[in-house]
Amino acid sequence: KEFPDGGHWSGKNYTFDKRFAHAPPKIDAVSQEKDILTKGKCEACSKAWDKFGGKRRCPTCGVPSLICKECMLKHKSGEHKLDNSIRCDLCVSQNIRSKAQLRNQEEKEMNEYEQGLLQKGLLKSNDYNEESISADPTNIPPNPENVTRLFLKNMCRKFMDQHTLCNTLPGITHIVWRMDRKTQQFFGQAWVEMATPEDAARAVGMNGISVLSRPLSISYQPPDGKDRWPPNSSRLE
Repeated sequence: KEFPDGGHWSGKNYTFDKRFAHAPPKIDAVSQEKDILTKGKCEACSKAWDKFGGKRRCPTCGVPSLICKECMLKHKSGEHKLDNSIRCDLCVSQNIRSKAQLRNQEEKEMNEYEQGLLQKGLLKSNDYNEESISADPTNIPPNPENVTRLFLKNMCRKFMDQHTLCNTLPGITHIVWRMDRKTQQFFGQAWVEMATPEDAARAVGMNGISVLSRPLSISYQPPDGKDRWPPNSSRLE
């Protein structure tokens, strides 16, 4: 409203409603007839286009696909199907061709980001190791409520598995891995049931231990009573 002609802004804003794209009001009417503000292009034919529709998403990253009306009609009629090679500009520029490749890149970027924070002193790193913790009997914190359910986070999403976790925290009887419901991607978090309150306390005493080059966060989290705990399907054999 303050800059009806757009000021220094060039192009349109993406909106989360039926408009999809919004131009400065003074030239919005002009842009309806001429593509003077169209910065985007159809991902299938590269025609100038800025209107989202058809509910199609990039097959690798999942963002809405920018497909022109003609290409969408051809897709629906079967004349020319939009296969997995039609991806968003960002996935094309970064040569991302699969969801697994995208997850690996995100994991790499996250590790690089955390390493940068460590170097700047903005993220604390623990110097604990398995030998020093297990050899110190005084490192076991109190557990007056006899909690046996623990919440773990900051695990390596790519390499953490049952064998590694059980070797790190002896006494685990049940594991519930926290996964994305749609993609089944591991969040790097889990709930575990320990055999005894002593095992739980010993595990919490290992909070910060480095596992797969990441400091493992371990804390008590008693069941809230809303769901059955531990679920039978999570029992380890």
